[in-house]
Parts: sequence; structure tokens; C-alpha cells
Amino acid sequence: MSEVTVNITVGYEVQSVQLTANEWKAVQGGAFLVRSKVGFYEGQSYIYEWHFNDPQFPHSTLVVTYEDGDGYIGSISDAWLS
Repeated sequence: MSEVTVNITVGYEVQSVQLTANEWKAVQGGAFLVRSKVGFYEGQSYIYEWHFNDPQFPHSTLVVTYEDGDGYIGSISDAWLS
């Protein structure tokens, strides 16, 4: 497995980001990583930022933000791979 797709529900839709297998293993172990990706919500394009283990969010291991605010705040364990 060279890449994994990490998925989380934001509102009524699923958002996804691709990570290498090594990046996924690192974030599961607590490493800090931020990835940006264009996504769509209700037909509108947004830039989503995926924050894994970000020290700015000490009580959450996964935070997904977009231009208008926070889409998901919680735990990496809520995400699923595809």
C-alpha cells in the first residue's frame, strides 16, 4: 500500500485526502501533519485543510477546516480508509 485515502464526514458529505502509507503511519503515531485539498460541499468548491495532531488543537487529533470555518473537530479514530 503506497497511498491511503483518509475519509471523514463533514456536514452531509464525505471529504477525503490522500496520504502516503508512511505519512498515515506517522500520524497514527502522533506526528503533526497538515494537508490542503480542494473539495466540494453542496456543489461549492472549498479548500479544505486537514490538521493531523496539530498543536493548535490540543484536544483533537484530527481537525478539518475550510474557508468558512471548521468542518470536523475530533479524533483520527473517527476517520476511515478507502
